[in-house]
Amino acid sequence: MLTGLVHSGQQPISGSSVDLYVAGTSGYGTGSVSLLSGSVTTGSDGRFTMSGSLSCPSANSQVYVVATGGDAGAGDNNSTVLMAALGNCSDLGSDVVADVSEISSMAAVYALSPFMTPGTAAVGTSSTNINGLVNAFSTVNNLVDPAQGTARTTTPAGNGVVPQTRINALANIMAACVVTKGDGACSQLFSLATPPGGTTPTDTLSAMLDIALNPGNNVAQLSAVQSATKVFQPALAGAPSDWTLSIEYTGGGLNLPQLLAVDGSGNIWVPNSAGFPGVLSEFSPVGAPLSGANGFTGGGLNEPFAVAVDTSGNIWSANYAGGVSEHTSAGVPLSGTLGFTYSGLVNPVALAIDTVGDVFTANSNNTVTKLNPSGTPVAQITGGLNNPYAVAIDTAQNVWVANYGANSISKFNNAGAPFSASGYTGGMSQPSGIAIDRNGNAWVANFNRASVSELSSTGVLLSGSSGYATSAPASSVAIDGDNTVWTANTDGSISRLSASGGSISPLKTGYVSPAATAEVGIALDASGNVWTTDDTLGAGNGSIFEYIGAGAPTVTPLQFAVKNKTIGRRP
Repeated sequence: MLTGLVHSGQQPISGSSVDLYVAGTSGYGTGSVSLLSGSVTTGSDGRFTMSGSLSCPSANSQVYVVATGGDAGAGDNNSTVLMAALGNCSDLGSDVVADVSEISSMAAVYALSPFMTPGTAAVGTSSTNINGLVNAFSTVNNLVDPAQGTARTTTPAGNGVVPQTRINALANIMAACVVTKGDGACSQLFSLATPPGGTTPTDTLSAMLDIALNPGNNVAQLSAVQSATKVFQPALAGAPSDWTLSIEYTGGGLNLPQLLAVDGSGNIWVPNSAGFPGVLSEFSPVGAPLSGANGFTGGGLNEPFAVAVDTSGNIWSANYAGGVSEHTSAGVPLSGTLGFTYSGLVNPVALAIDTVGDVFTANSNNTVTKLNPSGTPVAQITGGLNNPYAVAIDTAQNVWVANYGANSISKFNNAGAPFSASGYTGGMSQPSGIAIDRNGNAWVANFNRASVSELSSTGVLLSGSSGYATSAPASSVAIDGDNTVWTANTDGSISRLSASGGSISPLKTGYVSPAATAEVGIALDASGNVWTTDDTLGAGNGSIFEYIGAGAPTVTPLQFAVKNKTIGRRP
């Protein structure tokens, strides 16, 4: 048996039709199946009861409630659709009370948006990304307290700051329609939520999903939809720069965090360049520290600047003040006290891993070192390199290097032979990051100009002399599962661009987490969350940010995508 309450603020919604669904596993945004033989209806107090036992397809089947229609006090409103994500089907019992409101809807819509389709209430993933869906459902609990039915201020683990006022503002926007009979307030919401070139939504859940998927659209106008007497408090006093929801996490040994990576379980690995001798931080898919208060140490860690995860789940670190370190997924050193060292391996700042587990490092002595999976150097690559600052591997196993000191990109085959002696030039300004998309094109973050540059697989400049505009100079770049491009920017913003270079995020501001000041690294997980590092110490030791459901589910770790030729594709 499952009981629950459907309400708008403190006002119960009577006569609402309530259904219980299990999320699909045969494709994104489709395949949901009802666990009931029919809907149940809320009483005058907004409460409902689902009697009988529930048959879960599997222990980790993810379930959610959808409430359609009902009267919040002004009369029946057929435009009302609310949602609450409940999580594992096996966890449901008589002690679970489903609280369904605008708050629960916002938490569910944002966390699950990569797994939903506008115009429906269906939630689904592919058969190969069950873990990404499970983690997304778990993220809902970071945003809302299901027992109280309120937006949280901190995550359950205690180390994440939740944007409560922004969640409440979004809930108020939704409530502006819910509390009516479906009159002009609903029409206004639906019109403003319509994505550029898209279909106008016809219910509140679809409208809020459109906002979650297009968080830079009609921001100020949507903020004004809130009634003067806001149902959910505290709420934003004015319009934000965008409608993304982001959580700031601290702890876990963070100390000037740099270029992060995501492993196959969705855990976040962060190298910290401050502190002696060196620290790795690990966070769970919901941002809880897994590395203790002081992080993981040993294995030769010494000012690590970048990490990469291999297909065995081991973590490799490039140490600016040392060599290369390797740790297990439990944080146990594999590389010995001094790490893997070599006379030519000088101040490495970045690294990437190919399909067989060979590790390529970008070194400050204008070389790239190739290490085999045992950490033994097998090649020292030179030619055209000038202050190499980033490295990436394409699906043909070629090695791409961003030369910060020469405004160029070098490309080598896997054995280290260059494709161009002097590298590829044009349109770049202090390139500091590089990523390969599904077409084999290279995207380059420009640290000295608010832009990214794109080169074809043969090194032809595709983005013109000025590149594609970002909201601020970019530190690093990543590709998500829809082949869209993300940059971490020096002013604390992040930018999203289409595969053709068009700006998806607001061109002038990007997407901004209010507390972010200087983004360094950027990575995506299999739930579609965007993770960044911020190395401004301030009163603390830096932090990481999670933009909830802002991107597309992405294959992790990156080496899997390279090996299986699934870069820029959903898992």
